Parts: sequence; structure tokens; C-alpha cells
Amino acid sequence: MIPFFRRIRKKMADDNKPMQYMRYAIGEILLVVIGILIALQINNWNEERKQKLNNNKFLRNLRYEIELDTLVFAEKTTSYNRINQNLRQTLEFLVKPTGINENERKIIIAAIRNLEVLTPNYKNIERNDMKLADGTLDYIDNNLNRKYQQYIENIKSNNDIVSKLGESLQFVVLQDLYPKVDLDYAGITANQIHFDLEKLRNDRLFKNAINRSIGYRDVSISFMNQQKEQAIELLNILN
Repeated sequence: MIPFFRRIRKKMADDNKPMQYMRYAIGEILLVVIGILIALQINNWNEERKQKLNNNKFLRNLRYEIELDTLVFAEKTTSYNRINQNLRQTLEFLVKPTGINENERKIIIAAIRNLEVLTPNYKNIERNDMKLADGTLDYIDNNLNRKYQQYIENIKSNNDIVSKLGESLQFVVLQDLYPKVDLDYAGITANQIHFDLEKLRNDRLFKNAINRSIGYRDVSISFMNQQKEQAIELLNILN
């Protein structure tokens, strides 16, 4: 190709046609520039296409993660409400003038067994950490990024509070519950927990422990309901 252009240039020079040669040279330069611009445009288009695919994959992962959060919030809220229901029933049984039947005894045993159950909602966001750190979500949608960051901060803040409540509740259970009941997890009995109802009726510390357990768990339920509302708002934006 180069020898061909050299021959053309030599012929134009020999024919003393510098203007024609100049126009030809400019035309060649323009063709080369246009070719480079087209190649750059194609490359940019490919890069934008790949970036868009990566962004869509990130958003799908984010949506899946938040959907899992809503399921965790719902399941844990249901579980905590069931525990609190047993605890409230136990308080009713403690003031009941007559004895308790076998079903009521099982409810009290379930309440005692779950009295200290209170854990934070630890969230696994490792697969999105790098994307969040490099500003991908902020680049995609600033409003979504802002709301998601608030969502994460609220979960962390609420978890700190629930963790402290859980630690306090465990101390209360060790101090005010376990000395009043017999735990028989290694035994062969179905109930595995034995207690004297009359002693529990007159035990103010035991009743306070139940009320504290209910109150702490209600706080956690309130937090989860708020977080679920935030999660649903995020899903609506993502959809």
C-alpha cells in the first residue's frame, strides 16, 4: 500500500501538480482521522454497553438482597410476636386463681425457653461493598444511593441498640429466671423445664423479667417494621 502512494506522489511531483497532491494528502488525512473517530466511537459504545450490563447486574443483586431482607424482617417479626404472645399469656396464668392445664404449662415452658431470644439483624452486604465504595450506585441514581445509605445506617444503628438490649436481657435471665426453674435439657422428659407455679406467682423479679423481655422485643419489632418500610421503598425505586 505504501509503495502505491509513493508512486502516486512521485508521479504528481514529476507532473508538477503540487495542488492536486496537496488535496490528495489532505483527503487521506481526513480519511484516517474519520477512521480513528469511528473506531473510538465504537470502542466507547462497547464500553458503555459493558458498563450498562454491569450496572444492571449490580442493581439485580441489590434488589435480590433487599428482597431477602424483607423476608428476614417478616419471619423474625412473626417469631418475636409469637414469643411475646406466650410471655403475655404466661403473665395471665400467673394471676389465674386456679391451676393450669397441660397446654397452659407448655405455653409457660415455651415462654421461659425463649425469654432471652433477642438478636440483631446482621446484614451481609459484602458482594456490594466494592460497588458502593467506588460510587457505582451514586452514579446510577443519586436518590437511590442516598436512600440505600440511610437504610444501611439505620440497620447498623438499630442493631447496636438491639445488641445492648439482648445483652441486658441475658443478664436478667441469668439473674432472675434460671435460679427459679430447673433446666433438664439432658433428660428424657418432653418438657425439659420444670418449675413451681406457686413460687413463680409470687416472684416479682420473674414477672419483671417477663415484662422487660416483652418490652425489649417490642422495640426490636418496631425497628424491623421501619426497616421493612424502607426496604419496600427501595424496591419500588429499583423496579
